[in-house]
Order: sequence, then structure tokens, then C-alpha cells
Amino acid sequence: MTTVLLPEAPRKELPKPLKGGVFVIFWLIALALWIIAPNIADPRLGAFFIDTGIMFASVGFATAQISSMVAFRNTLIAGIVGIAFFALGDFLEITVLSYFLRIFVPFVALMSALYAGIGRVKVWYS
Repeated sequence: MTTVLLPEAPRKELPKPLKGGVFVIFWLIALALWIIAPNIADPRLGAFFIDTGIMFASVGFATAQISSMVAFRNTLIAGIVGIAFFALGDFLEITVLSYFLRIFVPFVALMSALYAGIGRVKVWYS
């Protein structure tokens, strides 16, 4: 049996200033949304602002550990999809979806940081 291994295409590295900038800007957006949300009269719109802040904070936290432009692009796309799901859950009052995403989104961001740290650990067996 022959195994064919294709070489991986070289990936463009994500610059460190971009990582830091996205982290800071997304956290500032999240904090602004969390400050504005309690002053909104419509509770569904306020909940959406809070949930959008959760998404921005999670994407900002995960971006600090991302190493390639492809992974960064995929993270931003997942963030946009997450905001759409939050809008669906908040405005149509699908409580189960909203609460699931409020738990799942920060968990995935935390796991991305954890797996990035574990991936840097080198273990040699003799």
C-alpha cells in the first residue's frame, strides 16, 4: 500500500500588530456595546447588543492566538455567522438558541487559546 503525502501549501503568517490591534479594537467594541445595552428601551435589542459584545470579545480573544491569515478569515466568518444566530435567537425570542450561544461562543474562544498553547509544547519520547 502506498501513501501519498501532499506538501502543505505555505500559509501567510498573521502579523503580530494585527493580532494585537484586533484584540484591542474588538474588546473596545464589546465594552461599548455592554455599556450602551442597558440604556436601550427594547429588551430584545438590548439583549442583541450584549450578545454581539460577547461575540466581539470572543473573536478578539481568539485572534490573539491565531497564527495564519486563513484561520483569521475563518474566525471572522464564524463571528459573522454567530452574530446572525444571535440576531435570530434574540429577535425571534428563541431562548434556547440565545443561551446556548452565550455559553458556547466564549467556550470555543477559550478552547482555541488552550489548544494554541498546547500546540507549542514539545514533548520528546526516548
